Amino acid sequence: MLEATKGERIVARGWSQRGRLVGLSVLTAAALGCTHAAPMRVRFADIGHGALEGFTGEEPLIVEFEPGDTLPVNLELSGDGFELRPLHPALELVATKRCFLRIGADGMQLVLDPEDFDRAPSQQGTFRVGFGAARGQPAKVDIVITAPRR
Repeated sequence: MLEATKGERIVARGWSQRGRLVGLSVLTAAALGCTHAAPMRVRFADIGHGALEGFTGEEPLIVEFEPGDTLPVNLELSGDGFELRPLHPALELVATKRCFLRIGADGMQLVLDPEDFDRAPSQQGTFRVGFGAARGQPAKVDIVITAPRR
């Protein structure tokens, strides 16, 4: 599901289903898009510097990342009886390769080559949450997200 707010901001929220990754929560500068119009392409580093000027939100947005680009991650977990501490831990995704993220009405896709957006993944993404304990170690919760590979 995509939720747009006024200005240069989009929130794409996803969910998992039978172990497959359907989407990830991503916060980036944009507005709603659809797959029928030609996509707008911007460099991640330029988003806060007017790169989205003229973006109508009627087209998908392709964000190009270069190695070393750093994307802050907002992690929120809550439920009955638990809260995350610190409430908003400082997490970052760092691009290790040149890659492209397409955000549109049909969701998000991450590829190494923009020609691969319409190609089916060779390996599906996954989302896993688990609870584990081993003798001599404290119990822990594991959250593992693996993006689809093409």
